[in-house]
Amino acid sequence: MKIYFKHYCGAITEYDYLFFDCMAEVPLEDEDEALKGGWLPDDYFQPPKGNKSHWYQARQTRINLKKFKETRSTRKSRKKCSSIITKTLNCEEVDLLTLEKIFNKYFEYRGFKKWDLKPLIKLESDRKKFIIYYEQINGNSWHNAIAFSFIRDVGNNSIFSTQFAWDYENPKLYLGKYANLAEIDYCIEQGKDYMYLGFGYEKSCIYKADYEGFEFWTGEEWSNNAEHYKFLCERDSKIEKTSDLDKVKKYDDKHFFK
Repeated sequence: MKIYFKHYCGAITEYDYLFFDCMAEVPLEDEDEALKGGWLPDDYFQPPKGNKSHWYQARQTRINLKKFKETRSTRKSRKKCSSIITKTLNCEEVDLLTLEKIFNKYFEYRGFKKWDLKPLIKLESDRKKFIIYYEQINGNSWHNAIAFSFIRDVGNNSIFSTQFAWDYENPKLYLGKYANLAEIDYCIEQGKDYMYLGFGYEKSCIYKADYEGFEFWTGEEWSNNAEHYKFLCERDSKIEKTSDLDKVKKYDDKHFFK
């Protein structure tokens, strides 16, 4: 595994901070070791080279599937989405036009900047699948799908939940929470040990800690301290100035990092 850095900017006069991306080229045989060290594949921006792919370092999140169990909250989510049925397809079987239609509605509803799904599908397509969600009405399925999860194999015993999108035609379903459970179900059925959920930043990512078996990468180790993770996410959303970054660094160096 080759590690490299993208150094963008920093400050050393009034404040001490560095802004950079920590990246790696990871051969297939090193993927399990990379996962243990808090790395995940960066399909969005860097195409793989030969048998290597680009991975990124961040506050990653995952579910330890051996520790996952149903709770009152998960049972409630399943009941709320009892009208949903799912189907798992590989990249060759999926209808790209259907995906793009869902994706566009998702971007519009959430106010996110649009990006193209097709390049992401092409990269290592043999390791990727889609879980398609349909809503049943009076026992019948809608003709078109209403949501999808985009997942990929990583290492020998893990799956990375790369992207979820939903058309939000019926927001009361709270389908995002159910989708996490559908992904977990798929991983358990496939005999996987971990399901990786990607970034864990800001309030929008707090929900990832709601599942039994949740863990996050501190930069030094995988931690199951959900309360500390939620504190970090809450704090992320309050950062507005460079001086805030300086305070965060000093606090964490003193109280958090070993």
